[in-house]
Amino acid sequence: MEPEMTKLKSSHLVLLVCSLINLFSVRAQANNHDSESLVIRAVTLVNADATLSKKPQNVLIRHGKIQAIGTREFTADKVIDGHGQYLIPGLIDSHVHLRGVPGVPDGELAHSDFYQEALAQIPKSYLYAGFTTLLDLVNTKAFIDSWNQQPLAPRAHYCAPVPIPKGYPIAVIPEEALQKVDVARYFLHDRHAHPSTELADPAAHTPAHLIEAMQKDGARCAKIFYEKGFGKVRNLPVPSEAIVRELVAEAHKKQLPVFLHGNSLESYEFALATGVDMLVHGLWNAQPATTPGELQRIAQRLIDAKIAVQPSVQVIYGEQELLNPAFFHQPSLRHYMPGKLIDWYQTPAGQWMKNEIGSYLGETASLTDEQKYQQIKTVYQPLLTRVQQVSQPLNQHALLIFGSDTPSGPIYTQFPGLNGRMEMDRWQAMGIPLVDLFKALTIGNAKRLGLEREIGSIATHKQADLLLLGKNPLQDITAYDAINWVILRGEPISRESLSAQNLKFIKVHTTPES
Repeated sequence: MEPEMTKLKSSHLVLLVCSLINLFSVRAQANNHDSESLVIRAVTLVNADATLSKKPQNVLIRHGKIQAIGTREFTADKVIDGHGQYLIPGLIDSHVHLRGVPGVPDGELAHSDFYQEALAQIPKSYLYAGFTTLLDLVNTKAFIDSWNQQPLAPRAHYCAPVPIPKGYPIAVIPEEALQKVDVARYFLHDRHAHPSTELADPAAHTPAHLIEAMQKDGARCAKIFYEKGFGKVRNLPVPSEAIVRELVAEAHKKQLPVFLHGNSLESYEFALATGVDMLVHGLWNAQPATTPGELQRIAQRLIDAKIAVQPSVQVIYGEQELLNPAFFHQPSLRHYMPGKLIDWYQTPAGQWMKNEIGSYLGETASLTDEQKYQQIKTVYQPLLTRVQQVSQPLNQHALLIFGSDTPSGPIYTQFPGLNGRMEMDRWQAMGIPLVDLFKALTIGNAKRLGLEREIGSIATHKQADLLLLGKNPLQDITAYDAINWVILRGEPISRESLSAQNLKFIKVHTTPES
């Protein structure tokens, strides 16, 4: 049963007096109420260090900020009874991609009702899963500014992508998509390994110029890529160690972290050689003969270098689950995905990525759908084992960072909100304690984004992005399925109202592509 909310009424005169007193007395703020105030009563707080408050607390929220915490009685315009419930900070996913609808190609379909419904639902799906802050690892200021103008959406930040011409991800992005964005804005001119360039002004694409531009644009990080290809795309150029070391040095002068896309043993060595701050994928690509001892040694070198890792295991599971014949039978799915979109995903047109992944298995005509699913699980198990072997020691040193990579490709099994929730389960399956998962989802990611003074824990003067849960997340991972209220910048939102089953479809305009 959802907690009851009551609204208290007051006259304009009282509101005016309270507003004047607010200017001079924090204590008065805690004892009066206005039309933008909320109190959560008698709730157990889950602290940043993953401990519980010794006594139930009252939390006063005013103008989107946590105003006061304590056992005193506060009054407010809105009241939530928190008896028997747990208050935690809003969750943070530091690896998402917010453009478009997963698995739906751009073009004419973008004007369809089911596509527009999905665009309208996606911000709510993130909130339904408890994510109130997102970091898009490849985007632009214009897009993120537009996203943040939505009335009901997690607050988004972005990382500036720094590709080299003809390298990843440019080489795998369709030409029509490239025409819609300013992909060349942060192109890196690598005079060491790729001196010849098609860039009109190479001097404007040096590390120093790029980092200065990123900082002016408001980027939270720079993202570089060490990816030689996969699938049908191979032998892509990669940046040199020398140019990336220069980029890292310039970024660190501006307190800007540098993240590296890489999922191979070679890319992990590249990270160690260049001094980046974080790898944004687990180590799943290595020679079959790679031993657990070798993986433990590289994990120790990462620990010594203080390089963090996002395991992003849903990348692997997302591909695997495309072949799961029971995927669309999950009851929770319809809370994240609108019904019309689910129907389209199951059409021949919607199954295109499943068919492509399935083709990698070779001749499977004689196999049942369940046999194909078991086969791909067998293929991917060694990759998941490697990620686990590297992740566990990193976690012991607080270097395991939560990022779901939503979506890693045109894959419906990595739908917004759902994918992050599944990443939590994958962490638990890797043996990561729930206490550490909680920290990674909250204060750990806040620190990585440089936002620990604003979000990530429950404290006075911090932004009131909070979740009210019916279970203790330090003891039971299904507590993240027991969200009763999402408090977004001080505004309480019933989780049920965020479900795709309650979608009130309003056609949305496509956000700017630049």
